[in-house]
Amino acid sequence: MFALLFAIGLVGIKSSDYRDVSSLKNLEYKAYVTVKGRPVSLSGTYLLRVGDTLFLVKGYGSYAVASRVSGPRFGSDDSYAVFILEGQDGHTKILALYSATTFKTLYGGSPAVSSRIVVEGTYDPALEAVLLDPSTGSRVAGPYSVLLVSKILEGCHESYKAPAGRVEG
Repeated sequence: MFALLFAIGLVGIKSSDYRDVSSLKNLEYKAYVTVKGRPVSLSGTYLLRVGDTLFLVKGYGSYAVASRVSGPRFGSDDSYAVFILEGQDGHTKILALYSATTFKTLYGGSPAVSSRIVVEGTYDPALEAVLLDPSTGSRVAGPYSVLLVSKILEGCHESYKAPAGRVEG
């Protein structure tokens, strides 16, 4: 009986319909969330300001890598994988940050990113992030609310391995 209930629960978790990023536009407080979104192309070199911290960002298409250059340490790392995730409404976008060390350990040096990513972590609508032109300091994109990602559940995998799947554990 226990095995049957466990299997039903596992199927329910694997087939969950996650909230879309656009559902966050009305969330006005800090919360732990699980959302899905479409990664927006991010190519080139930028500065990223998150609160009082400045990062140098190098874009690789569906994601970028940001390294802290000044300001206080943000979160638990000095380097982050960066995703700009867009909701189904086409207007709502958030900036998702995931430890670059963990990202590289789990997905290798050049991961493949799907057209949809599911992440969970702490969403903070009060924390603002903007992308800046490194030569002029002028704003290129944003402001975005920030999601500090604790897990990528779907959408990333090592580029030379099996098809994309869920990361668990």
